[in-house]
Amino acid sequence: MAAPPPPGSLPPPISGAASARLSPAEQPNPEYQQLYQAYADAYGSIDRLRQALDGPVKTLGGTDAWLGPEARQWGGQLDAGRGRLRKAADRILWDLYDRLSATQRTITRV
Repeated sequence: MAAPPPPGSLPPPISGAASARLSPAEQPNPEYQQLYQAYADAYGSIDRLRQALDGPVKTLGGTDAWLGPEARQWGGQLDAGRGRLRKAADRILWDLYDRLSATQRTITRV
């Protein structure tokens, strides 16, 4: 699973002068603003999460400090965990992206 598009590919929240141009019946949706910010924050830091196990996998595979069938088994489990972590990181981004894409930028004043 690949990461979703970057936050800049979505319309930004309506604020400032743009909100003044809305009709009197509309206002910026605060939920959209919160989701957009959460998506931008997550998108900006998700690589740290995706790469969290790269160092240990490289260390285990790049040294001969631990050899044998147990080391290979544990290394396989570590590599599988790294794959699950990367999928989970992408899933977090996709969940935020899907929710943000489904949220209206404006709401009707009551």
